[in-house]
Amino acid sequence: MSTGTSARQADAAGGREERLERFRRVLSGQQPGVEGRRQRRRDPEASTAMGVWLHAAARADMGLELTEWERALLAPLEEVLGQEEVRAIGRVYREQRDTLTVARFPQVVAHRSFDEPFTAEEFAAQAHAVGKLAADQPNVAWMNRTRLLAGEPLETPEFTEAAEAYGYGLTLFNGAQFGAAEAGQETAGTDEAADERAAGTDEAAASAGTPFRAKLEWDGFRCHQAAGDQGGGRDEIYWTAVSSTVGYEHTTRTSETGEVRGGNNYSIRGDHATGSKAFFDANYTGNLCAVVITCWEADDSTAAWYEQLGKALKDAAKALTLADYATGIMPGQDLAGYAIMAINLIADFWEYFRNDDDLILTRGYALSRSDLKALYYTEGQRMRLQFNARSSGMGDFSLLVKYTGAMPPGPAPEGSFRFIATGWTGLLGSAFTSGLDAACDVPGSRNDAYLFKGDKYVRYNCDKEEINNGVRTISEGWPGLKGTIFTSGLDAACAVPGSTSDAYLFKGDRYVRYNCDREQINNGVRTISEGWPGLKGTIFTSGLDAACRVPGSTSDIYLFKGDKYVRYNCDREQINNGIRTISAGWPRLTDTEFADTLQAGCAVPGNRNDVYLFKGDRYVRYTI
Repeated sequence: MSTGTSARQADAAGGREERLERFRRVLSGQQPGVEGRRQRRRDPEASTAMGVWLHAAARADMGLELTEWERALLAPLEEVLGQEEVRAIGRVYREQRDTLTVARFPQVVAHRSFDEPFTAEEFAAQAHAVGKLAADQPNVAWMNRTRLLAGEPLETPEFTEAAEAYGYGLTLFNGAQFGAAEAGQETAGTDEAADERAAGTDEAAASAGTPFRAKLEWDGFRCHQAAGDQGGGRDEIYWTAVSSTVGYEHTTRTSETGEVRGGNNYSIRGDHATGSKAFFDANYTGNLCAVVITCWEADDSTAAWYEQLGKALKDAAKALTLADYATGIMPGQDLAGYAIMAINLIADFWEYFRNDDDLILTRGYALSRSDLKALYYTEGQRMRLQFNARSSGMGDFSLLVKYTGAMPPGPAPEGSFRFIATGWTGLLGSAFTSGLDAACDVPGSRNDAYLFKGDKYVRYNCDKEEINNGVRTISEGWPGLKGTIFTSGLDAACAVPGSTSDAYLFKGDRYVRYNCDREQINNGVRTISEGWPGLKGTIFTSGLDAACRVPGSTSDIYLFKGDKYVRYNCDREQINNGIRTISAGWPRLTDTEFADTLQAGCAVPGNRNDVYLFKGDRYVRYTI
């Protein structure tokens, strides 16, 4: 929020002397010196990367000859601040250490002679040691990727509390194979578990896979509790992201979302300059990508501060590639150590660079090929990330991230299609948890769907997860169908595109258009060939497996039979783009049971992109 800009605020991120004083205070374990900032809890071992960087800066200030690796470590920040200031920071560190006031680095750093440079091999060894401690680090969460597949929460209350205390949280995923462990089963805490996590047997196979385009986008956020602007006035939230993988690095800062209030959902307009919603968009050729996301509440920022912030982000992205220097000596099992030190380094940079903007929380994620595949097959291709700083008075937000890239190579992971009984919990105890005949989003409703089985049906509220008015016979609830073949054993059903009252019901080679408001059939029972002339001569004139209104369309319907489907335009009475296999048109279903003989399908009520597909006792939510 801008209510006027003082000279100090305008120069908060750009004044060298202020930055040096801020750094001096942080090194000695004090508050950074800006009113309202909270004291971060620190783990000396996790601060190794920052200590090694400062050690190199101090050696540079002393005029000692730097190694190639040390020069590579210092170069990114020299691009932001210049060589003179980087050396001045090293001088501050040297002075602080000489007076024994440095309180935040491990002994391997704090007691090392400045005549002795650190090497990449030593840094790798320290990463290994930090990685061994990861199981006991409260702000590091190891999550079985089956939780991601199931759309389950990726945090525990203990992790949320620790992430706030440290100022950052790191989430990594484990599980040797998709579905190999129960969702929520934690294997941290033993040497064997650490080896299992790190070995990544599924990654060995994935590493031989072909490159694919991986893309992550902002999909909006929810404010559970506002941050409480220190400057008075309204909360304005923005997000920054730093992402990196082999041959790729990217930084972005979103536009501000103004006047954010608790209990509301908000869209994210994308990058403040380009409008792009993508914060990671790369040709994925390696086995790992790293993403660091920070939530901010704008205070009295200036254009100069935003420019400086962008430079700091660029530097942070380069910091993430520290592991590249040691790829030849660094086994995969030390991923956790590198990730912890890298995100801690970024958190330190934020503390050093930021002005009066309220930093809410930083979250880091290391995503492998298997993790991106799990996200691809997750319902809606979305994951929810928590930024909870309630106890510090900085608010509570949940961020939605959406995968919009290509299908990762290889078969669908086990467990990517959920049981109806667990995904539609209001159906438990009924006959509708398996073997559905048909499904249909209720015309004109943003919440409800009809499910049909035998001579029964239910109207199900997808938001409240409950059946409305119990299980009923089709004859009772659809009285206009009495005396017809449509009172039991339907083949398919779907809402009429563009209508708020009508639905199509199919059985054998017949169909009806039914008005749910007037409870009557429009124009009688007809053959599919007669009423859908564009289907003549195809397999779709009888015995359909499923039908589904195309989300967002006022004219088109999907019809499924066997391993084939068509998109049919009801206005023009023609098939769009011919008859295709389900695998070709719905690539996420390739090599799954849903690529053939579906049992039911319907558009997700109130959604313009997603559909539900059902088969046996399972279903999938598919984003078109």
